[in-house]
Amino acid sequence: MKKYVLLAVPIFLYGQGVLFYFQSNSSLFGQSLVNLVTIIILLSLLLKQTHFHHVLDWIVGTAFVLYFCVLYHQTVEFEWYFSNIHYSPEDISYVFNFVNLMPLTGILEVLRYNPNATFQILGNLMMLAPLAFAMLYFKWTTSYKRVVLYAFLCSVGIEVFQFFQTIISTVFSLGIGRSTDIDDIILNTLGAGIGIGVYHLWTMIVKVYRQKREKSHLTA
Repeated sequence: MKKYVLLAVPIFLYGQGVLFYFQSNSSLFGQSLVNLVTIIILLSLLLKQTHFHHVLDWIVGTAFVLYFCVLYHQTVEFEWYFSNIHYSPEDISYVFNFVNLMPLTGILEVLRYNPNATFQILGNLMMLAPLAFAMLYFKWTTSYKRVVLYAFLCSVGIEVFQFFQTIISTVFSLGIGRSTDIDDIILNTLGAGIGIGVYHLWTMIVKVYRQKREKSHLTA
């Protein structure tokens, strides 16, 4: 049960908003509360499958929880604005202006028009790499294929959720809208391969360290 102490991280990050807006702003209070409950549920499900055996596990676990909070904030965090609600079904056609289903189109447009293209592409490429590393490090799965599959499904889930956020934002002018791009899924999934590579390198380093340690004990 000690591992659940890591839930203090999201409680600290989102709990401040819950307390701050408790009496001053009901909309932002509800938003902060929904985000806090959601992220605690998601992290609890992951921590349930996680076992900490030594200090390094706690360090990696803490880093993962911080990473997960940032990932949640940057991708699917709930944001709404009740004061601007109005129903406009004719705006539904504009939703698809934020959707790209042609592979590589989004990447090429970013490279062509965005001066920070490299940063944006690398950001999407690295987004799920820590998740892939954590899956293997904490033995949530031992299969590289499943790591890639889970990363792919996670990325698809994020993009689908963002699509519905865009519908709500566009049609009702309620909350924040985000673009949905198949290239993000491609980059996120490729990033899982980077996470696998980092984990493989990590296991090699640990193996060499243990071999040297055993030799030093034998010669002592």
